[in-house]
Parts: sequence; structure tokens; C-alpha cells
Amino acid sequence: MGPHFTEAVEAKAAETPGQKEEYLMKRILGCAVVIMFLGAAPLLAQSFEGNEYDKGETLYKNKCQFCHGIRGDGKGPAAEPLLGHSVDFTNSKFWQNDVEKKIEYTIKKGREMMPAFDLEPDEIKAIISYMSHTFKKAT
Repeated sequence: MGPHFTEAVEAKAAETPGQKEEYLMKRILGCAVVIMFLGAAPLLAQSFEGNEYDKGETLYKNKCQFCHGIRGDGKGPAAEPLLGHSVDFTNSKFWQNDVEKKIEYTIKKGREMMPAFDLEPDEIKAIISYMSHTFKKAT
């Protein structure tokens, strides 16, 4: 324990035993709250990550699913009119070579029949997170 804590306890020792006990209990409770918060930090981080996944899922459903399909296999209802050019996200070849940059660029600029989408960087990141967690096969 640090010198400040010891000095504070000694100062409280001059007071009544009940006040000293109350002071120590407050210190212990304060430390317990800090420890609980630190223990909860990883859970909070997972919660935020889960929110990114949920946001990505919603964006994918609203912006991508019509062409790329529910399963990400490029067989959405609009895929046939696009002459089968809708990209298959379940193909392992898709996930090679800076795929995150490739997805971001394609969302921003479009590609062949795919139009560009005006999305914020966090929205693009959320879509990429959803796609990689949902369609990318473990290697």
C-alpha cells in the first residue's frame, strides 16, 4: 500500500473506531468497484463489437443482399439480371489479397453493374465485419 493510504489510515486512527471502520469500508468498496469495472471492460468491448456486427448485418441486408444473396453466394434475386456477375463471398478466393481494402473501394466506387454507395467509414467497417464473420470460411 502506498504512503498516502497509510497516512490516511493513521489520521483516521485518531478518530473513533467506528469512523475508522467506515473509512476503510469505503476504501475497500471503492477498490472493489474499480476491480469490477476493469473485469467488465472485455465484456463491454465484446458488446461494442457485437453492435458493429449487428449494424453490419442490417446494412448488408439493406444494401447488398438483393444482389449478393442471404448466404453471400452471389445468388440474390437481382443476380440473374446481372448475368451472374454478383460476387460470391463464400468463395475462398474472394478473401485473398487485401480483401478489406477491396471491399471498401468497391463500396465507395462501385464495380461493373454494382453502384457506388455513400456510406460512412464506420458503416463500411461494420459491413466488412459482418461479411468476414458470416461468409468467410475458416482456413
